[in-house]
Amino acid sequence: MGTSSARRAPTTPLWRRAKAAATRYLAPAGAGAVAAGEVVARYLAALGETPGSAPGLAAFRFTRRVAQELGAFGSQAASLGLPAALAGWGLGELAAQPWTVTAQGLGALLAGAGGGLEEAVVRTSLAAILMDLQPGNCGSGPQGPAPEPVAPARLVRDFLAGALYVRLALDLGEPLEAAAADGAGWQKGLAGLRERIAGAARAAGAVAAPTSMAQWRGLPGWSWVTEVMGGMMQLLNEPGPAR
Repeated sequence: MGTSSARRAPTTPLWRRAKAAATRYLAPAGAGAVAAGEVVARYLAALGETPGSAPGLAAFRFTRRVAQELGAFGSQAASLGLPAALAGWGLGELAAQPWTVTAQGLGALLAGAGGGLEEAVVRTSLAAILMDLQPGNCGSGPQGPAPEPVAPARLVRDFLAGALYVRLALDLGEPLEAAAADGAGWQKGLAGLRERIAGAARAAGAVAAPTSMAQWRGLPGWSWVTEVMGGMMQLLNEPGPAR
């Protein structure tokens, strides 16, 4: 059903519980069914005990750094328009390219060339979220001015949520796919997990977001991104309402 790229997760007790929750989440309805929130909560608990991995926020340090850069670019694109922002980041030649090409180039610049798991997750998440920066959605571009530019804070929240979702889908893809009755059920289940994470990202963090590229790249950006990511994970550690 499409999760052939999922990696085989560890087999520690908390990982076994996370996999069991994923199986029960997509298994045919019964007394043992669980909600999307429980799957995410058990996954975060398992992620924290992974041998050789940093727990909690530390496991997403690179993700948070890229989130700062995404906020910085989004801030510049919102104020100057997409072509000018691309030029300012050394990508001016991409302004006239089809957006799929532009997004790939921008994503490669933001994510870098690292080959680890977190870097791969970041690249996948950026590929999805950068479509929100199409010229018709952000400043003035080849398709003309947009009535409302995309808020950088929203882009960053969506990116952080997407990164956590992609990481979960990679780690729990095997039990999720095995438990799904069919492709439609599998897609619906993934959508439920994605929405649970996205909802927490929208609700997390109380500090005002940075308002300039310099702020996004500095301590205010790091503090805001860290608060949102930490708040999201705290909210997700609570199983939440039944589906």
